[in-house]
Parts: sequence; C-alpha cells; structure tokens
Amino acid sequence: MRMFRLLLASVMALYAASTLAAIEEIVVTAQKRTESIQDVPISITALSGEDLARRGLNDLQDVARYVPNFDMPSSNNLRNVRVRIRGIGSSGTNPGIESSVGTFLDGLYMPTGGMNFGELTDINSVEVLRGPQGTLYGRNTPIGALNVTTRKPSYDFESLMKLGYGEYEQATVSGYVGGGLSDTTAGRLSFWYRDREGYEKNTFTGNDVNDNEEWGVRGKLLFAPTDTVEINTAIYYSEIERRCCMAEQLRPNDPAWGIATPGFLATQAAAGYPFANFDDDDHRVDGDDEGDDSSESFGASVQVDWDFGNEFLFTSITGYQDWENSVVISADSLKNPMLTSPQTQSNEVLSQEFRITSPSDRSVEYLAGLYLYAQDTQFDSDLIIGAGANRVFPFPPFLCAPPCTAQEGDMVSSLFDQETDSIATYANVTWHINDVWDVTGGLRWSRDEKDVEIAHTNLPTNSIPINVAIFPPNVVGSRDRSESKVTWSFNTRYNVSDDAMLFFTSSTGFKSGGFNSRRLPRGAQVEFEEENSLTFEGGIKSFFFDRQVMLNLTVFHTTVEDFQESTLAPTGTGFIVGNAGEQEVKGVEADFTWAPNENLRVNGSFAYLDSEYTDFDNAQCAAGQAPTNPNGTCDRTGERPSFAPEYQYTVGAQWTQPFADSLEWYARADYSWRDDQVLTRVSGSDIGEQEAYGLLDLRLGLGAASGQWEVEAFARNVTDEAYYVVIASQPLGGLVSGGGPAGARGFAGWYGPPSVWGLQFTWRGGN
Repeated sequence: MRMFRLLLASVMALYAASTLAAIEEIVVTAQKRTESIQDVPISITALSGEDLARRGLNDLQDVARYVPNFDMPSSNNLRNVRVRIRGIGSSGTNPGIESSVGTFLDGLYMPTGGMNFGELTDINSVEVLRGPQGTLYGRNTPIGALNVTTRKPSYDFESLMKLGYGEYEQATVSGYVGGGLSDTTAGRLSFWYRDREGYEKNTFTGNDVNDNEEWGVRGKLLFAPTDTVEINTAIYYSEIERRCCMAEQLRPNDPAWGIATPGFLATQAAAGYPFANFDDDDHRVDGDDEGDDSSESFGASVQVDWDFGNEFLFTSITGYQDWENSVVISADSLKNPMLTSPQTQSNEVLSQEFRITSPSDRSVEYLAGLYLYAQDTQFDSDLIIGAGANRVFPFPPFLCAPPCTAQEGDMVSSLFDQETDSIATYANVTWHINDVWDVTGGLRWSRDEKDVEIAHTNLPTNSIPINVAIFPPNVVGSRDRSESKVTWSFNTRYNVSDDAMLFFTSSTGFKSGGFNSRRLPRGAQVEFEEENSLTFEGGIKSFFFDRQVMLNLTVFHTTVEDFQESTLAPTGTGFIVGNAGEQEVKGVEADFTWAPNENLRVNGSFAYLDSEYTDFDNAQCAAGQAPTNPNGTCDRTGERPSFAPEYQYTVGAQWTQPFADSLEWYARADYSWRDDQVLTRVSGSDIGEQEAYGLLDLRLGLGAASGQWEVEAFARNVTDEAYYVVIASQPLGGLVSGGGPAGARGFAGWYGPPSVWGLQFTWRGGN
C-alpha cells in the first residue's frame, strides 16, 4: 500500500491544468462485430497494441499482471500453462483435459494454453472476455475467452524495427514491414526474436537456468478483388527453446511440512547427494535436472468476407494449426539422479467456421453460424529410473529383497492418442426496442465426439516397487464418448445517456468431458464428465467529466457444476482429472481511465473475488490429512480454491511532454498488487500459500514528436519482489527417501521474474 500511495502522490504532483483531453474509445471484436468496448454488455478488459508497447508487455503472462481476475501461471514446462479467469481454469498438466477458458488468435481456437505462450508482436488488441462466451465463440468457453487479434495489412507503407538489450543478457529484435502490393492486394510481414539467460542460479551445476529463447514470423496477405469481397490469408511459424524450469524447495526446515527432516537429510548424505538448499526466496536452486523444453508452432488461416447485398456479410474462416512440444522434465529439483522423463505432445487442429452477420442499423440484427472442428492430440511419455531413487519400500523379503528400492534402468511408457470431432450451430439476435434500449438472446447447439487409445506399459524386468506400488501397468485400450449440449445467453443494455450504459447478462457455458491421459492409481476413473457453468452479470460502462474519466464496473456471480479438477497423483508423478463437485465465485471488477489533460493518462483496475467450493466432498486429501470418506478422499466443501486471490488492483500513470519543437519525452509507472492466494491444489499447510505482493514497473522514453524514433529505458519488478506463480507438493516425493520407508515430504515453487532492467530503440518508417 505504501508503494501505491507514493505512486498516487506522484501522479497528483504531475497534474496541472491545461488543455482538456477526451479519452478515445477502444475498438474490439468481442461480439464478432467491430464496436466500441463501451457498447459491449459483458465484463471485458482490452489492451490495444499501443497499450502493450507503452507498458512493455511482451507476452500474455505479462498482460495477466495488469488485467483483473485473469492469470496465466506456468510451472515446469510450456505444456503446463494454465489460463484462468475469476480464479477458474484448467491445468495443462494432463493433456486429456481442455481449458475452461477458450483462447483465440485471429478467430482460431487454440486448445492448449502453451500454444499461447510467446511474443506479442504487431498486435491489434488483446481482449479478456469474462463469463461464458459459447454462443459466439468456438469450443470450451464456460468461464470466458481470451481473444487476440493481429494487425491487418494496410495499403499504406508501414515498417517498424525494435532493438533491445537488458539484464540477464536479454537481446530482442522485432518489427514488421508492409504495404500495398497492387490496387487490390496488400501484405504484411512480422518477425520477432528474444533471448535471455536464466533468472535462477543452479548452485549444483553453476549454470543459469530457466532461460528462454524464441523466434517467429507471421505473414499476412489481403486481397480485395471487388468492392464487396475481401480475403485475408495468414501464415505463422514460431519456435521456443528453454532450459526450464527448476523449482525451489520452500521452507525446508519447517518442522511440520518441510522436506529437510532428519531422515531425509541422513539418507541424502549417505547416498552422496547432500541437501544444501535451505534458503528460499533467493532465486538459487540446487538440482541435477535442468530441463529441456522446446515447442514449434505452425498455423495458417484464410478468412473470406463477402458483402452479398444490403450490408449483409458472409464470413468463412478456415484454419489449420500444428503445435509440438518436446520436453525432458525437470521434475524434482533435487540433486538425486532420480529419473529421466522425455515427453512429447502434439496438437493438430483443423477448423471451419461459416457465419452470416446482418447490418447493425436495423431494429432487429442477428449473427448466425456453423462451426466445424477436428483435433488430433498425441502424448507420449517415458520414465527411466535413475540411481537416485532411494526410497526403501516395505515389501516382504520374499517379494523384494531388502533394501527394496526402485532399480536404475526401470522404465515405464505412456501413449495417449485422441481424436476429437465437434460440430456446433449458433445464433444471436438483438432487438433494438427503441433508441436507448435493446435485448439480445443467443443459442448454441454443440456435439463433441472423442475417440481415444490409451496404453501405460512397463518393462517386465522392472523392480517390484515400480511395477506394483508406483507405476502399475494399465493398458486401457480404445474408448469413445459423445455428448450434445445446448447453451444460451441473454443480455439487455440501456443507454442512460450518450456517456453511460447499464447492462445485465446471464449465460450458460459447457465444456465436454474426456479421458485421463496420465497413468492412474488403482480404482481411479479413466473417463470424466462434462463441466457446466451459469453466470449472471450486471454493470455500468460510463464516461464522466466531459469524457475525461472512463469507468466500467461489473458485479458477477458464477456457479460451475461438475468442474474438472486436476490433482497430483499420490506418487507425485503426474496429474489426474475428475469431476469434483460445485464451485461458486462472485465479486466485482472495475476498470478506469483518467485523462485530465493532454499530457497525463492514469489507468487502473480493481477486482474483488469471493470464491468457494460449495460441494467438494471427494477431494484429494492433503499430506498428513486423515481421509474423511471410506474411499480415502476428503471433504473440502466450504474451502477457498487455489489461484483465487480475494483482492487485486493495478494503477498506472504516464506523463508525456513535448519539447524542443520536434522531440517528446515520457515517463510511465505501473503497479500491480495481488492478495494472498493458495497456489497448490491440495496443501494442508500455509507453505502452499503465496503472501500478498506488489510489482512496480518504470519506463522512461525520449523520441521524435512524429513517432519516427524512440529510445526507452525500463525496469521491471523494481523492488525485486521474490514471489511464486505455482506451488506443488514435492514432485516425485514417492521415490525419494524421507528416512526408512517414508517418502520425502515438502513443497516446491516456481518463481515469477525478478528485477530486470533494459534499453530499447524503436524506428518507424512509412506513414
């Protein structure tokens, strides 16, 4: 709070009376029409490409820091990226589960959170849509949608080159070039490259770890053969390479929950792997597995827009995507050579959408469409046991000669191959009752079919602990399922004046069921059922004081039934999915912008979230917790879910000052704050909680008043706040000796970025 008060005082000190400025409205495509964000009757936060550049937001995880009730945490590989809205989302740790938040790039649905990880270059807008969006968007949006659009080609010549260098030897190159190729054709080429050393020091190897290198290109071609037809084609390719991501053991000496028990320390020392990482929050880790994580993404789309008369628009969007992730997991973050785990996942997606949009100046307007989707997901995983798997298992001597441990070279494999076919039809109709009041209703019918092949196999020569206790074989074979669902939405908006609109929205959401891709403990269900949501929202979108202040506020209530929950398997090796019960979230979200004069812009956001499991009687028990149910589960009804801080807020201010006729300088500060939150799904200990923290970013720039060139200096996380984005029970704890037959206990956390500074030069050519 002290940092917030200092920032607010600085803003007020800068404020001086001068020429009044009006706030420009942000244009979005949230409802498949181009319209002002102030006219959209849902809770939505949008950032333009200019906003992203001014704040130095390079990827969607950066964006999440400044959007209330939106998060994209990641742990030990790209596949595990979570996309969450209002504290609800699905982990990518089990490839059989799909996200509860739909993510879209230029109209194409991206089924895995990791496909969204990468550089934001040449972006038109990033829109976070809260609440179910199924009657307008493709698959799986029961909680919300993330809609990213890139800039279209222009007939005017444009170019940009951006060069940067910063701490951790960070080097960046990005830009674009484009313009008219003929009277009917325009093109655009965007490119990016980013490389930095790791944020953490591995004291065991001396290496910097958790680094990142990525590059990509995107080409777009606009062809308008007539005044009524426009064809937009896009192709992109990108690669990401990371030595990532090692975790930190949290509070190792905690007497109740820490990993550093006398038995653990003694067995580690006796095995030649003495534990020495007793200090956390220092960005220093200590382990032998540094991880090797790489992804390749390719995509192509063709969008045809045809005005077939009287401003009725027919749109066809054809898309193809191919994403491949290959990783050697950094799992336990200990010095034991515990195991090697190469894993690969691929998503191949083909989609087709047809829709008709009526003119927007009629008393009744509509949008209707047909959506076809096909996806092939493959996940392959091997686990090869190393010499450091030193837990002693209490098997009878006649079954396993003492000391009964897993043996070096033991190997298990998993194969998951799933084909998904989906078809949906949808329609939204708006009736403008009069000049200030309208109502909209929407329906969507969806049908999903999934066919899967699952096999978890073991070498027959494996040790008894591996084949019986930890990884029993399970050849599931072929399974299939199909389900249909109708979802609906209703909203009404009333324009109190030209500068204020009241709205109310109610809607349902649906996410299809599926199959666990991970090896399951005995008795666990391979199949899980659909997830359903119901949301109510009401709010205001408004301008005040001659449009110097913009304030948007939403009150919401969401209930999710049979939510699909990922929990860590009892062995600590992989996540399993089941239908957990009912979850309820309600709260308030607000965004504001203040433009008192031509020089100063102040923006901010606030969110309050009241989240609770209202029915969760079959939850996984925490470490050391006695089961409350005969089947070995625990009742967590009434508890607050993870990744759901009660309060969040952001505030930013920018002062821009022309001088010397042709030059301009600016100074910007952004501060984001998050309340306490639990970052592990099943804890039982406050070690799994992240305390409240705030992050301050500063930028200072000097450039030509025309915008042709600019030099910037920036610092992120100025106060070097140490915080975690994901926490889990000690991975592979079931294979590490905690003394005798006990496995290792404890918790491990993955860091957010530390303090980073840098310089950046931008040059723009053309108009």
